[in-house]
Amino acid sequence: MKKLLFTLLAGILVCSGCSRLDIAYRWADTYIASKVDDYFDISSEQSKALKKDIKKDLVEIKATLLPLWMDRLNKIQKDVDGGTLTDQKVAGYFGAFFKDIDQINAHFKTTAVDFISSTDTKQIEYFKKSFFKKNQEDLEKAQDTAKLQKKYREKYEDVFEMFVGSLTDQQKQLIAENVKASPYPAELKAKNKAFIFKEFIAHQESKEAMKNFVQQYTSQADKFDLPEYRTAYQQYQDKLQILITQVMTNLTDRQKVALKENIHQKSEQLRTISSL
Repeated sequence: MKKLLFTLLAGILVCSGCSRLDIAYRWADTYIASKVDDYFDISSEQSKALKKDIKKDLVEIKATLLPLWMDRLNKIQKDVDGGTLTDQKVAGYFGAFFKDIDQINAHFKTTAVDFISSTDTKQIEYFKKSFFKKNQEDLEKAQDTAKLQKKYREKYEDVFEMFVGSLTDQQKQLIAENVKASPYPAELKAKNKAFIFKEFIAHQESKEAMKNFVQQYTSQADKFDLPEYRTAYQQYQDKLQILITQVMTNLTDRQKVALKENIHQKSEQLRTISSL
């Protein structure tokens, strides 16, 4: 569940999944339900209930986190306008976004517990097979270092260009150097997922035990991480934040104009979400 929710909300937070945040928000319940179906083969009744619960959670997100994100975007826009976007400010803004992502699970705690309560033995067995297959694929992909670096280099370029337009050769070089020197810990992530999965399956002797595990996990997921993964992921985040700072504090005049326009656009999309 964490991966599914993280994928969606990270996309909403940093705009990496969809250039229109309001559209992403409108389709969030359908998107997550379809991903859960991939893992559990859920019934139409479960899908309807899951979508309904997710919508409630998103209303909570909208009320609690959306104002914070809008405020940050407004501050970034003012700093761009006034030429006061410093290394320290960039680090602060994006550090706050990363923190939000890490803590996003708690907003879906009740939904996750209610969903796992609705599953039957057959669906748990389906989940085991689906998880093993997908995680094995992730492990195999993690072995191809060159392909993985290319994937993340292109991903970072796409996200930056979404905000500032075409990148300079120097900026592209910064991205390439970052991806090579501080690669995403894909293999450790897959191993960490397998470890947490094993912990979850160890509680399948009763529905109550599974519910308790899911409740604890969604409340504070990092406590269940392998120490080596948590350390590697934190180092990765730190290096990524440095990259963001390097690019955002060395924009061309044209990129500053594009950034201002795109921040305004994203702010308007967040305001649209607020009115839904």
